[in-house]
Amino acid sequence: MDTSWKNAKSIDIPEEALIQTLENEKALNNSFSITKQSPFLLVGLAGLTAVCGIGAYKWKTMKKTMRPSMYLIQLRVAAQGTVLACITVGMVYQMYTDFVLGKKK
Repeated sequence: MDTSWKNAKSIDIPEEALIQTLENEKALNNSFSITKQSPFLLVGLAGLTAVCGIGAYKWKTMKKTMRPSMYLIQLRVAAQGTVLACITVGMVYQMYTDFVLGKKK
C-alpha cells in the first residue's frame, strides 16, 4: 500500500486560480439554466419521447398489415407535427409576453 501522500506538504493555491475555478463553476451552472431560457425545449423533448414510445408500442402490438416503411413515414410525420406544435406554442407565448404584456427585453 502506497502511503507517500501522508508525507506531502500543503501548498498555497493562488487567488487567481480560485477565482477562475469559481467562474468556470458559474458557467457550468449557467449551461444548466437553459431550461429557464427555453422551457419549450423540455416540452419538445417530452413530445419526442412520447411519440417514440407510442410508435414503439403500436409497432409491437399492431397486426402487421402495414408496410414498415409506411409506418415509419407516418411516425416521422407525427414527430414533426409535435415539434411544429411546440414551436408554434412557443412563438405565440413569446409574442404574447412581448406585445400584450409589454415585457420586451
